[in-house]
Amino acid sequence: MRPRRILTSDISHAHTLTKRAYSTDSYYTKLANRLLDAFCHTNVNLEEKTESIFRFASITLACYMEDIVADSGQWRAFSNLCRQMFGWPVPVYHDNNEEYYPDEPSMMAVKFLIWHAATEMDDIWWKPAIAEFDALAHAAYNLLMEEFEKALVNEKLTSDIDNMLEDAANDFYKMRTALTWMFMRCYITRSEAGELLLGRQLDNAVNAFQDSSMRFYYAINHCVFAYKIGPLALYAKDYLAALARVRNKMALSEDLDSVEVLPAYAFRMKAGEDGRTIELLCTNGRVINIKREEITLSDKELYKYDGCVASFVLYQNQWRLNGVMSPLENCADHWDELVKKDPDYMPDGLVTADAEWFLARTNGRQMLFFSGLDETISFLESELNFTGEVVKTLRDNNKSDLPTMLFIDKHEPKNCLQFSFGFNESINSPDNPFYEVEKAGKEAVEMLWNDDYVGTGAMLYMLDRGFLPGILNDGLIMQDNPTEVKDQDVRFLLRYMRKERY
Repeated sequence: MRPRRILTSDISHAHTLTKRAYSTDSYYTKLANRLLDAFCHTNVNLEEKTESIFRFASITLACYMEDIVADSGQWRAFSNLCRQMFGWPVPVYHDNNEEYYPDEPSMMAVKFLIWHAATEMDDIWWKPAIAEFDALAHAAYNLLMEEFEKALVNEKLTSDIDNMLEDAANDFYKMRTALTWMFMRCYITRSEAGELLLGRQLDNAVNAFQDSSMRFYYAINHCVFAYKIGPLALYAKDYLAALARVRNKMALSEDLDSVEVLPAYAFRMKAGEDGRTIELLCTNGRVINIKREEITLSDKELYKYDGCVASFVLYQNQWRLNGVMSPLENCADHWDELVKKDPDYMPDGLVTADAEWFLARTNGRQMLFFSGLDETISFLESELNFTGEVVKTLRDNNKSDLPTMLFIDKHEPKNCLQFSFGFNESINSPDNPFYEVEKAGKEAVEMLWNDDYVGTGAMLYMLDRGFLPGILNDGLIMQDNPTEVKDQDVRFLLRYMRKERY
């Protein structure tokens, strides 16, 4: 069956949120459909997802072409980030023989965007080095090169991106609108994972807001600051900062790099002495000051409500209300109860067992290995004095009695003690007696996406020490590269697969 034809709206969807129709839309829609036809003529079969992969890849490549011809900065910013993070301008596909320019069609980029389209549209992880992708990439690249010199330049796309960035530099709300575009629309960073996160927040808001527009307002303002997105598992502000740098908006880039987010907490409100500010005391003890106009209550209501639940964002050295605020009445009367509900609350006389505390009891070892549940619990009880709920939770999570790895994450202020079940055979640590080469070759790669069983901190610890050779030799990694390049590809895939969970 032939895939659905691509519409102008499929192309314009990736443009900035000005919702402007461009004179070049028709050309890039035709280009997308020509790419779709070229893919169909290859006779490549990617099983049941063939049509959706072909269609999404065609739209993505047409947007890529529109971007690089106008040099609007989207691909250039992404490529710069890849070079900074992994040493290559394009993830996964590396070719020393290609003369790469970010404002011209690149075979490496085309291959990556096709692989990216396949992984977005399917529920499996496609191996990049397959003949089908190679055939699709050659068909697409040849067409893009044929069109490159005569392609229409969408100068308004570039000017609209510049205007979006200039607005963001002068207005918090317009900066947040730019983040919304990055989260939902930009052809490189939008994803099904982001749509699912937005949908989850919309579901959470059903009971709080009857009006659908208010639900969306709440949900998207939460998402754009809370979640890592896109192929590089970065926050929307980080991608926007990279785009600002390539568009020579350096002050905006620095402002975005300095953004701080306070998620929804309970606050006590008190008018400042100058009458123009409000002092907010958070349940975790932090005090921030905001301008009076940030609180959308009348002066009369401010006397009635002495607290609120809200999220705030520090942007350009000012705290700004992010999204919806829920006022609290008589907050002072039950402040102690609110403090005890704070996720950071610690009763008097208790302290958090941090990484240093645990390492002092494991003789400095960050990673320990146990044959099964009984041995793990015996160690916890005898060496760490664990009892009760912790042991019960561990038993509930490991009913199959799988071999267990315990990892102490020095970079986690809370929850630094992490357990992994069933992967001991894949970890080539000198003090791991359970390592098996054959099992590692088959099963180690699952750790890239299985964050339920292996935390990101543990993965980076093992990659830094070369404990995961089984992943380096997996077909998901291009095998004709040197070890150091394969290692960087693994680190990219770790981000790509985990996204908001990285």
